[in-house]
Amino acid sequence: MGLKIPGRRGSAMRCRTWSGIDVDCGMISPIILGASGRVGRMVCRAWPEDVPPPVPVGRRAGAVRWDMAGPPPPLAGAEGAAVIVLAGVTPHGDGDLAGNAPLALAALAAARTWGARHLFVASSSSVYGETPAAGVDETARCAPAGPYGAEKLRMEAAVAEAAQGLGVTCLRVGNVAGAGAPFDTLAAGAERPWLHRFADGTGPSRSYVGPVTLAHCLAALCRLAAAGQPLPPVLNLAAPRPTAMADIYAARGRSFAWRPAPPDGLHRVHLDCTRLSALVPLPQNAGAAATLWAEVDRAA
Repeated sequence: MGLKIPGRRGSAMRCRTWSGIDVDCGMISPIILGASGRVGRMVCRAWPEDVPPPVPVGRRAGAVRWDMAGPPPPLAGAEGAAVIVLAGVTPHGDGDLAGNAPLALAALAAARTWGARHLFVASSSSVYGETPAAGVDETARCAPAGPYGAEKLRMEAAVAEAAQGLGVTCLRVGNVAGAGAPFDTLAAGAERPWLHRFADGTGPSRSYVGPVTLAHCLAALCRLAAAGQPLPPVLNLAAPRPTAMADIYAARGRSFAWRPAPPDGLHRVHLDCTRLSALVPLPQNAGAAATLWAEVDRAA
């Protein structure tokens, strides 16, 4: 049985609910797998109001229940929808990182069952490892620095091999604000947080994306898929400019201590998002520390 999505009161958008799937201007509500996870919950809360709301699928209450181990739940009317896979195993959980490929393949099989138009699979910027300050585009050689990036890269290869005609885009998502360092450090109440200092005197820097910007990008990509726009098999997804972790502390008025960076410390993981900007233009300040905090607060 599909999840019925209520209409939005006071909105100019008029969608008709059809077995749990909203339709607006030819776009069917996307299906989000992993909607009850940390990033999934933020994305659903920040979803833009000018597009049909997503159908959340996850393991917890408030979503269509599916643990991605058994057969997918029936979603009548989902034919032609986009499927977004935010489900995955992260280094911060207790699951086996090797489970990322099987989860993505289960999502691919579900997308076929539902008759989906396109599958977006969340990969990670960690597939690149250390990058130059100017950032790397999707053609760069991947050299993951740890098992998480290696398993995400293996996941990408498995999905690409099994796609067999279904449109699939692996999204190499930057660090999601509010779901990792240094946001977690402050949320945990650390009295004296610290950062690694590298040989040039600076600290770690990453390409971030706030949850509101992430939701906006996902919605826009789904709309492009619905319109038949050709989409690349791999796409970097982050704000146009990287952000120093020190700036994220400063934007919250928090001080921190420096510690010498270890030889294997990651200084920069910067993404070149030129390909994304041609599809979904973003403001240059989307990655500013103050913007990231504002988006985290909005999606809380």
